[in-house]
Amino acid sequence: MKKDIPIIDGIGLAEEGIISPKKIFESRNLPILPEHITTALILFDNKPSQEILDKSKELFKFVAASSVLPQYIYDDKVLVAYSPLGGPAAGGLVEELIAFGIKKVIACGSSGLIGDFPSDNFLIVSKAIRDEGLSYYYLEPSIYVDTDKFQNKKIENELKKHHLNYGEGISWTTDAFYRETRSRLNIRKEQGAIAVEMECASMAAVCKYRNIPFSQVLYFSDIVKQEGWSDFLDTRLSLKEKMNRIMLEIAISL
Repeated sequence: MKKDIPIIDGIGLAEEGIISPKKIFESRNLPILPEHITTALILFDNKPSQEILDKSKELFKFVAASSVLPQYIYDDKVLVAYSPLGGPAAGGLVEELIAFGIKKVIACGSSGLIGDFPSDNFLIVSKAIRDEGLSYYYLEPSIYVDTDKFQNKKIENELKKHHLNYGEGISWTTDAFYRETRSRLNIRKEQGAIAVEMECASMAAVCKYRNIPFSQVLYFSDIVKQEGWSDFLDTRLSLKEKMNRIMLEIAISL
């Protein structure tokens, strides 16, 4: 019966896709990524801050239907990538970054707090619950996909240098923002989830399939509890700006 359910049938996992980033790139006459740039930092903004833009050069544009987002080389040191919302778009961006020659990927984004964890602390994701779709096109069915523990340790050491409060734990990746139900929330908390977001498992699966280390650091933009939703927190924009700056420094150091 399980073999009849498309999302978990596992068909074609060992095959390459008919469409590939490299094939698409050939038709676009895109520039070559300098060999010394091996790390990509993925952020979830529609454009860079002026602080980042002032030291950046556009490499290419990532096209996801109505979203066309420039991707940048920052200070000739690291690729700063901008992703739309959701696993399919973020996973597609990761594929294109890897096709360009990126060897390490880290992401920084917002999430909803669902576990017992300080809302002003940051979370290094140790593994993500695969409650989305894209990861099943890359990996055999499982509850979790791990991030890279060695890269996570390097990030942890850098966060300590910045005297930031953080923890490490599990995130729940979902495709359905409006279907975070109370019963589903309970199950994910029982499975260890502290945060809920919409991209981590997808990006981690692509990287694992391509043998590329992946890490994600989350900050909390809202709180999701049985009693209801907090709405977006007043601190989310300042947290985002702070973490984007710090994660840029960390990406350069890796």
